Amino acid sequence: MNDKSSDNAGGGLRGLRARPSAALLKTVYDAYGISGISGSIDLGGSANLNLLVSDAHGRYVVRVYRPYVNEARLADIQLARQELNARGIPTSVIRSTLDGRQHIEFDGRLVEVERYAESDASMDSWQRFMEGLPLLGRMHAVLREVRFGSEGSKNPVFANYIEPQVAYERTLQGTRRIRGWNPSLYNQRLADAAEELARLVTTAERELIPMLPRQLVHGDYWDNNVRFRDGRIVLVSDFDFMGERARIDDLALTLYYFDCSGEPMSGRRLGRIRSLVDAYDEGLSEHLSVTERLALPLAMARQPLWSMGGWIALLDDEEAARRHASSMLREIEWALNILREVERWQSAFS
Repeated sequence: MNDKSSDNAGGGLRGLRARPSAALLKTVYDAYGISGISGSIDLGGSANLNLLVSDAHGRYVVRVYRPYVNEARLADIQLARQELNARGIPTSVIRSTLDGRQHIEFDGRLVEVERYAESDASMDSWQRFMEGLPLLGRMHAVLREVRFGSEGSKNPVFANYIEPQVAYERTLQGTRRIRGWNPSLYNQRLADAAEELARLVTTAERELIPMLPRQLVHGDYWDNNVRFRDGRIVLVSDFDFMGERARIDDLALTLYYFDCSGEPMSGRRLGRIRSLVDAYDEGLSEHLSVTERLALPLAMARQPLWSMGGWIALLDDEEAARRHASSMLREIEWALNILREVERWQSAFS
């Protein structure tokens, strides 16, 4: 979603992305003692405000969460990052306030400050995906052992994820909205294709889902959430979509972003995706089961449905929902092509 000013969702529940202000910077100064931060830089990010600030001691990122993120969920996000850091997986290192707190509150939003990690690249190339996928496996091996304190860590209110058991019903909420727009031929095709995809993938996954172990996962492992410097991963960031689900769903999201190009699936491309699956498997303490490998192409095919049943269905602003829908047909057709050749995909992953 490109327009951050209109991406509220769930009837105002998500809230808008925070904006920099003098009052925010003063609050940070008072709590953390970080001075000389008038030249702050907005680093971007679709969920939170991330401000780069500095003082004589170093550079920091001030992260301001959306209003729906409560203290229990933030505590679990911070615990996940701490456990991963302790196991040698580089995540954000929090700076405490002058009186020892891990976060503060500003204008009804939670705020934390972390050390800035210098980087020169993100996970946006074949080689960097190959380097990043084993680390995802290692992360999953760590997170499956962590005990978290709240149900909020398991079920984020908003995420790039849709539970397979509700994918069909939630997709229909999105397509009903699209059909209510007096839709163009494009939108009619999009709604029809999305409903077909939801019906097919729900049927195909039904017997496999109960056999897939669930655990806490990152939720958005790709591109600038995985940062490199001099060819080495120096930061895994953005745990906003962290939640409990099948671990292959986290892998499927990464593979979706890697491959969803709309190009015909050649044997070479499918072989490269298999290489990424194997790279992920190398990082696991408990390797992928036969069932997980069979289910993985189906989880990949389900990925576009979180756009239909999540963002398109839930965005409050009508124009924002229309913009989101305007780029979805290619992704839906990509997913349908997986299902049409699902035995080929499953054979490639086995």
